[in-house]
Amino acid sequence: MKLLSLKLFNFRQFWGEVALELAHQNGRSVTIIHGNNGAGKTTLLNGFTWVLYDQRSPAFAPGPLINNRAVAETAPGSQVECWAEVLFEHNGKEYQARRSCLGTKTAEGESSESASTLQLKINGKLIPDKDEVEDAIGSVLPISLHRYFFFDGERIEQIVKTENRADMATAIKTLLSVEMLERGINHLDYARKQLEKELRDIGDTETKRLMTEKASLEAEKAQKETRRAAIVQDLLDQEDLKQRYNAQLMDLASVKEIQERRKALQDEMENLEQQLGRSEDRLRRTISSRGYMVFLDDTITQFKELAADLRRKGELPAGIKRQFVQDLLDQETCICGAHLTAGTTHRREVETWLGKGGLQDVEEAVIKMSGEVESLERQIPEFWAEIDQEQASIERLRQRIVRLQNQVSDIRDQLKGSEDVNVQGIEQRLEATEQAITDRHREDAVLKDEIQRLDDAIAEVDKQIKAHKAKDKEQARVKRQIEAAQDAVARLNEVKHRVDLKFRAVLELKVREIFRRISFTPYLPKLTENYELRLIDPSLEGEATVATSTGQNQILSLAFIGSVIERVRYWSKKHSAIGLDGGGFPIVMDSPFGSLDSVNRSNIAEAITTLADQLVVLVSKTQWLNEVEREMEPSVGAEYVLVYYTAKEDAELEAMERHGRSYPLVKRSPNKFTWTEVVKVEM
Repeated sequence: MKLLSLKLFNFRQFWGEVALELAHQNGRSVTIIHGNNGAGKTTLLNGFTWVLYDQRSPAFAPGPLINNRAVAETAPGSQVECWAEVLFEHNGKEYQARRSCLGTKTAEGESSESASTLQLKINGKLIPDKDEVEDAIGSVLPISLHRYFFFDGERIEQIVKTENRADMATAIKTLLSVEMLERGINHLDYARKQLEKELRDIGDTETKRLMTEKASLEAEKAQKETRRAAIVQDLLDQEDLKQRYNAQLMDLASVKEIQERRKALQDEMENLEQQLGRSEDRLRRTISSRGYMVFLDDTITQFKELAADLRRKGELPAGIKRQFVQDLLDQETCICGAHLTAGTTHRREVETWLGKGGLQDVEEAVIKMSGEVESLERQIPEFWAEIDQEQASIERLRQRIVRLQNQVSDIRDQLKGSEDVNVQGIEQRLEATEQAITDRHREDAVLKDEIQRLDDAIAEVDKQIKAHKAKDKEQARVKRQIEAAQDAVARLNEVKHRVDLKFRAVLELKVREIFRRISFTPYLPKLTENYELRLIDPSLEGEATVATSTGQNQILSLAFIGSVIERVRYWSKKHSAIGLDGGGFPIVMDSPFGSLDSVNRSNIAEAITTLADQLVVLVSKTQWLNEVEREMEPSVGAEYVLVYYTAKEDAELEAMERHGRSYPLVKRSPNKFTWTEVVKVEM
């Protein structure tokens, strides 16, 4: 996918028609768009997503799309048009996508907008069917992946948040092209159920009973899985509400300091809980691997008494080997020269050494075991010392967590008792939300156990069905078909699991590579099996999770986006027959440097030019200066300035220098309207 141009007509801040030709040449594939906050950078980002997917970013305020000036200059009862158009190439074809909407001006001067319509031309030929249009765009870049290619840099850290893991999982499925496998699994499972229904109809009494029992178990399991899916979604919604309420409290000047204190306490508590988890894990591992030693006291005492008794009897140490004594008897000659003829006194005396000589092996075993016993005796006190130390650490951590919980609880009581009714209401809603989250987690855990119990019960019924002999050929045939369908589903699930496992490992390695290139911290990204992206500290045991800042989450998210793009590029070429079409992929990002320090800004600016085949970067004047300009300048092929015309009389005018010329960022409007003009920078 190669973006060629973006055109807008009466779209939000942009009055009339504006056009941007986008850089796409090798080595000069970066387009920079400068603009102040409110000038229209986010509007340009949403121009792409609105046209292609009818989607808006969270920062794009809801409301009418049609430009206010265009509405004001239209007669009441007349219609005014608003559209955005994206021109791009892909696999040698040119795509022209235009989405438009109409507004009718009311007598009150407002505009009622119609639903948008999308028009697509491929190589100049209009695609009439709506489904074909969506399929054509989806085959270039599916909607489930678009947020990784068109994104708001100031909110990029949201990508790695836990509540967004479902979106991430959907995107990964698209990358893996596992929809085909899942469709196959679903079709086979449906066929299996139909065959089982047939077997229940034609089977004998026992078969009918077993099939009815299985159907009942599966129905109960499906019901609980549906409920669990609803709980998972509700948890995501509740977490979103929790974040929103916390943000609202943070925005209130009267309680901002208290809210910041609570957040600091909660962050500290989360860190302590992670330490507690690691300490408890170490305690479990220590007991599991060495706990047996504490039960060996009696055995060690018995061994010592046995060895001492052998020494008292003179059987230890063994002075002679049995084989040596046997050789003397066989030769009938003693080492002193005496004859050891059968029945003689000399022979009988030498024969008595056979019993003593046989203890040589016992002596070697006693010597070896004595060393082991001494080692165990030394380790037992060490084991108890470690246990005591770990338990003391666990107790200290628990006490600190309790103290923090009490402090957080005090803050909650303080906010709930606030004289500000707004603060009271938000805090009460926050408390109710947190309680709902706790309740949902508890219910989810119960459902998980119940589903596992039902799985075990279904497996047991399956074994009985398989063991039950069919009464006739027809029944035997259906049973074979059921077993074949079950086997096919199991194999497809195994294939899907292995593909997912391999892909996730490769993706994680790429995320780590990019993260190390950008970040100076020693932490490593970890992509869990649930597609949660975390930072772990490799210097600590058990892959300890690190509490991340907003800046670190931005870097982590950008590393993930870069990895997705690299994998899309690779996967689309390798699996174009069942997945995405091949070709390059762009990134369009709004304000990607906002919360970063100068070092990370420099590292990201250097890295992002290599992440995608094409870049469109929307930046403010301050975000562009210094390290970002230095790192990205060599790759820039096109550059624009958004000129904001303000109707505010006392507004401060502003300009920026580019390539020896001055370009206005803020100008005084010649009339009562506010709008944005796009000016191309001469390079």
